[in-house]
Amino acid sequence: MSRGEPLIRQWNLLKALQAHRFGIGVDELASRLECTKRTVQRDLNVLQQAGFPISHEDRDFGKRFWKLAPHFIESEELMLSVTEMLSLFLSRQVLSPLTGTQFGDGLATALDKIKALLPKKALNYFDDLDENLLVKTVAHHDYSGQDKQIQIINQAMSDGRVLSIRYMSASKKKMLDARFHPYGLVFFGMNLYCIGHLEEYDEVRTLKVARFQGVEMTADTFEKPATFSLAAYTQGAFGVFGPGKFQTIKVRFTDWAATNIREHQWHPSQKIVKDTAKGVVATFELSNTTEFKRWLLGYGRHAVVISPKALASDIKAEFRAACWSYGIHCKGQA
Repeated sequence: MSRGEPLIRQWNLLKALQAHRFGIGVDELASRLECTKRTVQRDLNVLQQAGFPISHEDRDFGKRFWKLAPHFIESEELMLSVTEMLSLFLSRQVLSPLTGTQFGDGLATALDKIKALLPKKALNYFDDLDENLLVKTVAHHDYSGQDKQIQIINQAMSDGRVLSIRYMSASKKKMLDARFHPYGLVFFGMNLYCIGHLEEYDEVRTLKVARFQGVEMTADTFEKPATFSLAAYTQGAFGVFGPGKFQTIKVRFTDWAATNIREHQWHPSQKIVKDTAKGVVATFELSNTTEFKRWLLGYGRHAVVISPKALASDIKAEFRAACWSYGIHCKGQA
């Protein structure tokens, strides 16, 4: 299906079934999900085949009512160990920027239910995990005030509907009113991004959700390219911005920066091609260097671009500009 995966719609379908323990008809489900009865029936069949305990009963002169078993996760075989609870707790901390949105609330309520079933001793341990292990993250945006916008984006992706957006462009330094075809969401660096086709530029762009000032669904539809993949689109990026022409980048890292490169795999393409007491030389295969340049600058003099020359010149220009900002006038070409 080129207009987006139906996962969000099916997720909402399960929530609707869960909220009506005595059953709900296909007509009402279609109305709630804003889709056809045929689509609802197809989704019900898909979810049943996937193993969800969905059943139906006929009443009211043959009208069929669908429902979800109330004890879906209740099983003698289902037991959570301390490490499993810890993993769930860590997931909540990692996803903390999404608290207050449909992405974060599901995990939070699941944890609350698990905690309600635990013995007092285990419950106390669970509550004290903050003191035993803390996941400290970088600065992030609070998305709770944008939950409605995120829901609209999700619905547009599912239904292949064009969005009318109001967006604060950081590069243009102005408000942009445009039409946008949302292809998918990416959570990277504690920030949420939406990748899709921006009609004004007639190309695929990466937009930061925190900069959306307004989102409205239009009646127009779009077809997501069958060949588009979020993973493939961001493959050559150091973060989420891409694509472009792939190039091999070679960088020499020294001192603490070399140690950092030895200890972390910053990108799937990262390869250490030389490792000595003086430092390491690593290569990266990237199609976009926007985020990569910012990352390199953070290492200061301990990261030197060997090739390509164009990237080395860009980094050199940034350091020269930094010197000027501090009142230091650089001489020569070094």
